[in-house]
Amino acid sequence: MAVDAVVLQIVRGALTAMLKEMEMGIERTAMSPVIREKADYFVGIYDLKGQIVSAHIGMSGPRMVDPILERFPIEEMQPGDVYWYNDPHRSHGAIQHAGDMCFISPVFVDGSVLAFSIAFGHFWDIGGSVPGSLSPHSTEIFHEGTLVPPIRIVQAGTLNRDAYAVILNNSRYPEALEGDTRALMAACHLAESRIIELAGRYGRATLVEAFDEIVERSIKAYRAFAREIISEGEYHFFDYLDQDPVDGESRRIDVRITHSDGKIICDLSGSGPQATGPVNFIATPGAVGLMAGRLFCYLNPDLSLNEGAMHIFDEVRSEPGTITQPNFPAATGLRSHTAIRLIGCILGALGQATGGQAPAGTPVYVIYNLRTAGALAEYFSEGVGSGQGARPTADGINAIYQRDQKNYPIEYEEAKFPMLIEHYSIRPDSAGAGYNRGGAGVVRDIRLLTDCTLATRMDNARFPPFGANQGSAGAPGRMLLNPGTEGETELHPVDEGIALKAGDLLRVETCGGGGWGDPFNREPERVQTDVREGYLSVARADADYGVVFKPESVEIDDEATASLRSARRSEPSMFD
Repeated sequence: MAVDAVVLQIVRGALTAMLKEMEMGIERTAMSPVIREKADYFVGIYDLKGQIVSAHIGMSGPRMVDPILERFPIEEMQPGDVYWYNDPHRSHGAIQHAGDMCFISPVFVDGSVLAFSIAFGHFWDIGGSVPGSLSPHSTEIFHEGTLVPPIRIVQAGTLNRDAYAVILNNSRYPEALEGDTRALMAACHLAESRIIELAGRYGRATLVEAFDEIVERSIKAYRAFAREIISEGEYHFFDYLDQDPVDGESRRIDVRITHSDGKIICDLSGSGPQATGPVNFIATPGAVGLMAGRLFCYLNPDLSLNEGAMHIFDEVRSEPGTITQPNFPAATGLRSHTAIRLIGCILGALGQATGGQAPAGTPVYVIYNLRTAGALAEYFSEGVGSGQGARPTADGINAIYQRDQKNYPIEYEEAKFPMLIEHYSIRPDSAGAGYNRGGAGVVRDIRLLTDCTLATRMDNARFPPFGANQGSAGAPGRMLLNPGTEGETELHPVDEGIALKAGDLLRVETCGGGGWGDPFNREPERVQTDVREGYLSVARADADYGVVFKPESVEIDDEATASLRSARRSEPSMFD
């Protein structure tokens, strides 16, 4: 029997409130900045089958309970248990790189498990070859820190202190690791208590039925919408990762989506070989569905980004030994280089299938790491904002680090590490041109106040984010040391151990998103606004958009603009 509609909505609202409460608890009690300040964490409520009932999904989430259920029979679980793992290979890609530690609590109601609460976060340091654990020079998973298989870290409320001590002992910053792990475990217990309260109000049977209905409705809605918007046929899109940081070779990311006889298949098997370095990504079927689900939610606001997205495709194919299905013990620490390219390729193929109703390319996010030497070494890692791909209905978003995370406040950065942020602004002319332009990247100048080493992490320097529907690619990014001086040096975009001296200036110039649509169709007044607000130079307004301004002003010369656009449209085009 279906759950009463009012009760179902109350349960939905209660689950959303639980998530927000878990998130607030984590941000108030975690100790490392990557979780507390940047919000690089995830929380969720899962049913007995390991399906997502409610979560604020980023790039992770699918099948996170499975690694625990594979090792620990549900009948042997006890109230007060907490399970822990972080191994990407042992979890079959449920966790994507070792830096993410996952905690799971079974929720008992009336003597048996009703649900699971989950919290995971990216940890500041879990050992490995360098402080921060993630090095572009890693060639196997063992270089990337402590690997925790699925274990029961708390049994019936009692902490396994010996196992806990071993894990903490392998971090260079054990106090931060302990604070973060306790914050995540507390968040799981918080959700556990809230679900028990909800069951006390409506009863176990009603909650089970509500969870089942939420998941089933989601799956049906996504599958129906997929078959509505993806026309029958085959759609192929590929892109290239700039390079494997170890062997220097680029890697192809290949997506082929086929809709035939009511079945939709996503095939990644044309992707390039497994990387020697840490840019491998274990592309699970759920993760691939989640990537497509982002577009579906954009096109259909009635959809929520949850379990239903994992079931868009009837089958996801991949080839073992490729960069999207690497063999053990492949390193995966920088897997986002590949994952974000894969998102772009999936959206590119779906753009073909939907008549262009998908955004242009978005860059891989940019990170720089700073490390001092010695027994009391300081470590700092920051992600820098870039421009997102333009959308069919709007310009791309400017200066965003990551869709689900935050930039550090400058005041916090300068207090955390001996450095000064001397300049932070929009990077002019970085956005890809289009009827809707791409989002703009940024320029960020960091003055070092101590000797240290630098690690760079930037893709899209060789292959910038693509434009869509005649839009242009965004400008590639770059990092410079001491710009404007005799010692100016352009740094390798993905490197480790670059020596910096006190007084050096690091400049990070991030790329912009791709443009969407023909730039010559963009209203001249919108181009004028971009020039006035510093997103676009007068020269690029002319070259990219065919908009001419009167001498010594930003007033549009209507006659010259119409003439130039007419002449440009008559020129041969690669799209003709």
